[in-house]
Amino acid sequence: MNQIAGRRVRAGVVAGVLAALLLALPGVDAHAQGPGNGQGNAPGNGQGHGPGGPGPGGGDVMPEPDPGTSAAAVPFELVEDRDVDDRLPQPEDRYALAGGCYAIEAPEVGFVARDGAGLTLADEASAVPFHLQATRLGSYLLAANEGPDTSHEDAWWDVRGYVSAVSALPELPLLGTLPAPPAELAALPVDGLSRVAVAAHPSPDADWELAAAGDDPDRKVDVEGGEVNTYVLTLPDRDRSLGVIDGELALVPADDAAPLVFHHVPDDTHGRPCATWPEIDTGADGRPAPTGTAPGSRVEGFFEAHVHGMAFEFLGGELRCGQPWHPYGVEYALGDCTEGGTLLNGVLEVPLAGKGPQEPITDYDPVGWPTFAYWPQHDTLTHEQYYYRWLERAYLGGLRLTTNLLVDNTALCQLYPYKRNSCNEMDGVRLQAQRLYELQDYIDAQSGGPGEGWLRIVTSPAQARETINAGRLAIVLGIEVSVLFDCGEILDQPQCTEDEIDERLQEVVDLGVRQMEIVNKFDNALTGVTGDGGTTGLVVNAGNRYVTGHFWDMQTCPDDHSHDHGDEHDKTQMNVVDETPDGFPEEIDELAARVIELSGATRGYALPLYGPGPHCNTRGLTDLGAHLIRRLVEHGVIFDPDHMSALAQRQALDLIEEIIAEREAADEGAAPGRPGRGQGQGIGKVGGGPDAGGRTHPGLMSSHSWANEVIYQRIYELDGVVAPRTSTASGFADRWVTLREYAARWAPEGYDFGLGYGADTNGLGGQPGPRGGEVAERIDYAQGFAAPIGGVHLGQQVSGVKPYDINTDGVAHYGLFADWFHEVQLAAEERHAERGGGEAILRDMLNASEQYLAMWERAAYGGNDCVVDGSTLQHEDLHALLGLNVEGFLRAIGQPIDRDGDAFVYCAEDEAGDLRVVDVTFDGDGVAVEVDLGAVVEQLPGGAQTLGASSSLDDVVVEAPTGPARASDLHDHVHHGGGVVGAHRAVAAGAASPDESGAGLLSLMLLLAGLVALSTRRMVHASR
Repeated sequence: MNQIAGRRVRAGVVAGVLAALLLALPGVDAHAQGPGNGQGNAPGNGQGHGPGGPGPGGGDVMPEPDPGTSAAAVPFELVEDRDVDDRLPQPEDRYALAGGCYAIEAPEVGFVARDGAGLTLADEASAVPFHLQATRLGSYLLAANEGPDTSHEDAWWDVRGYVSAVSALPELPLLGTLPAPPAELAALPVDGLSRVAVAAHPSPDADWELAAAGDDPDRKVDVEGGEVNTYVLTLPDRDRSLGVIDGELALVPADDAAPLVFHHVPDDTHGRPCATWPEIDTGADGRPAPTGTAPGSRVEGFFEAHVHGMAFEFLGGELRCGQPWHPYGVEYALGDCTEGGTLLNGVLEVPLAGKGPQEPITDYDPVGWPTFAYWPQHDTLTHEQYYYRWLERAYLGGLRLTTNLLVDNTALCQLYPYKRNSCNEMDGVRLQAQRLYELQDYIDAQSGGPGEGWLRIVTSPAQARETINAGRLAIVLGIEVSVLFDCGEILDQPQCTEDEIDERLQEVVDLGVRQMEIVNKFDNALTGVTGDGGTTGLVVNAGNRYVTGHFWDMQTCPDDHSHDHGDEHDKTQMNVVDETPDGFPEEIDELAARVIELSGATRGYALPLYGPGPHCNTRGLTDLGAHLIRRLVEHGVIFDPDHMSALAQRQALDLIEEIIAEREAADEGAAPGRPGRGQGQGIGKVGGGPDAGGRTHPGLMSSHSWANEVIYQRIYELDGVVAPRTSTASGFADRWVTLREYAARWAPEGYDFGLGYGADTNGLGGQPGPRGGEVAERIDYAQGFAAPIGGVHLGQQVSGVKPYDINTDGVAHYGLFADWFHEVQLAAEERHAERGGGEAILRDMLNASEQYLAMWERAAYGGNDCVVDGSTLQHEDLHALLGLNVEGFLRAIGQPIDRDGDAFVYCAEDEAGDLRVVDVTFDGDGVAVEVDLGAVVEQLPGGAQTLGASSSLDDVVVEAPTGPARASDLHDHVHHGGGVVGAHRAVAAGAASPDESGAGLLSLMLLLAGLVALSTRRMVHASR
């Protein structure tokens, strides 16, 4: 035990220092603030402190990210789930204390105990049990129970006091309490300056970093019952640790920190209850079980294509109230939307919720937790709806994949009068990406350590499959901004170059971005915009004038169109000719218009007078925009044409078709028999992928219904994905019918249809409302309902003391999407029983994650081309790749035509030039360990290309030892992969003789390959 002797500083010296502090520092004690005061140097002001009060009212809500740390530097890590509620008498590592109840011992001195408002060291019987609430990985608030919270009826949580550094400086007349001293002064062992005590509120002085004692993380000490791990507690802001001076707790230099032992206190320990921590309940029983038989096998789960989880930081960071998490808990994340008594959040919420001056809002309540009397609602636009526990409920209800779009708008940020963040959109992209990684760390911290959480950010399809098959939620990063890569235009003069686009695209790819729109609200140097309709369009059009110097150039659409799918047009603008009450689309982006109106910056502009609708923006895809799309395809980034003008969307999809044709033509020029070998590309040319240089298929999707019906049909035709904007459950079920018909008509044969959704939560639009009207069946919360995957049962969700009911509330927050998934099934059963009803729509919705990943794989890795254009893999190529993990194998070979349990199915040429189906088997860790050469597939006249383009598997003859058999006799359905219909594994009855198939040589090759694989195996899981 290290102890330091007490020292005294002469009173005159202290007086001098205090006088200097009065002159040099502001007169507000930032470290003594309670929740929500929003004053002074509140934590989270960008100076490296932790978060301040709840919501925007608490000052700046998050510390600035470390500018030297890229989000992409955070490695993908997925480890076995730890049940943090299954506690050992002493924690096995510094992460295992999260959410637990512990007594703290300084060996040979005593246990931490209460001494009034202070803390002391005493015997074990006097020890205080502390709830350890993780604020981030390895950092905790140490909360003591101060008794039940009686401030709210039905409150079930306790008031907490927090172990904190205390600076008990005197209060002087007229000046109030002196500010907290700097770390150097606070570290001095002067009475009142080095003490620790119990504070009423969390702060950086109560946010303790826990680390193993000494340099040895396995350092142990002897206590009664054996050797245990020891830890030290440090306050990073003060650069001081918890130590012991003369037998009492004090702040000391790190080298003098006291090694501490944490003893778990069971919940039923008589007379020593731990504080019950307030948190939102998911309303679910059970945890999802892993699904896939191998990390790379097929996945199942709902897919969200368009959400703005980190939008609390957009438009300057002060427009919306609340945030998805807060290190100090739900009271701070979803607290009071006030600042200094001013209803800052109400500036926009009141007119938005009232829907205009004729319907003023009368019941606005800025308070969130725990009453949630007013917000969140399904149609509120300025309040947090994506709190991490609400997201967790959606995940428990079957959500397994989501694209989080990093969003911002320079013009709206500049026009809105309150802000704390940069208005540059790319700065917003960087900040929000970092915030998402911080959320991942926070969830890990609650779950038991790095890689333990239920949410993982993924940067490749292989990572996504591994995450989903482990029973967790995979998140893909995307971008939706108006001035992408700072490529604005002023009076049609671009503000960027091709070289700048390339450099800035590489930056966001390195950041982890894998999906991208290239425009949002205003025309830019890449493309024209589809605009907004109705009265919203009037105001947003004025915003376009503010940004670009011109209004939208909307003209009456010409009658003739270059594509034969039907009419294409942009949002209809208000005009004298055809203005009618019902003549305009739903105004789902009203928030943008309100920001512009609030500023007054666009008033006085003479709006253009448009002719009759339908309207088409004459600004299409620019040369810079075409350059960017080509670069997106090269990087394997999924392109989303939403928000582009109809002309630009048509031109963009024409360009995608052109790119595909160019790649097919390049393949036709490859050396016969061994495609790609003639150019010396090696195995990388076969199967492809951006890294390998082979042919990939552009990834294409519409994520939230900001295109037109023609574009949706063309996306299906190009093997892409359409995820419609959410609506009421009945409306969404109707949309399912339409999109399924589009896919059946336009998509390639064997298209693997799935139905994702784009909620746009936390963006500029509302969420699905209640079905209303007469419905045959509503969700019965008394019985609850089962999630369709994962084995979880869901009941009614309660936030604080507020219960939510989707039957009456709609999707008021993101957690109610778990209920909406179930409600959509009920709606489909009622409205479309002839099409399979609830069972059919559920099957399509659960297939959406697989559909998206297969599309992404074709973009990132390429496909197995043997049934596309006659290209074939070589059987020995597959042998050469044994020992690679799923990610490495796909990058070298490309997407398989099918996944069957632990095997990936390819077709390849054998030594005799015959085309065979081949299984590549992966072990439980995702490492390729075996190649199984199957039966010969006879190519039809015209080659395998004929099979891929127009033939069914019934026409494929497989040579089995017992004689020819049709492939349809060997399997009963077809999966879509690599962009075309591929042959399934052909299962032959019996074994061919060595003379017939070269099986002896094959066996020897397999044996040698297996030995190599065992010696070179690379594990994909992090070490436990």
